[in-house]
Amino acid sequence: MIKLWLICYDVKDDKRRTQLAKLLEQQHCERVQYSVFECPLDVKKLEHLLSTRWLKVLNLQEDSLRIYPLDASAKQKIKIYGLKDNPPYESPDYLIL
Repeated sequence: MIKLWLICYDVKDDKRRTQLAKLLEQQHCERVQYSVFECPLDVKKLEHLLSTRWLKVLNLQEDSLRIYPLDASAKQKIKIYGLKDNPPYESPDYLIL
């Protein structure tokens, strides 16, 4: 079952930071702030990406990655101030495969 995850990072090195952002974008994660993404993923896919791709990019002595689950209740309580061009992720009504 797909859940929405809020993924935030603080990566010291520009190259690692860019690489992690590209990996997140490849998974259709939506950038909502410079180092913050909303990602629709099921738990197994998230765990797989963490262990095989995302954590391998980071230097865990210098960098940090945080992942917060956003359930339906939390998502309904999201408040956005300032630029509202980027609303919270909404799953599409249909998929074209």
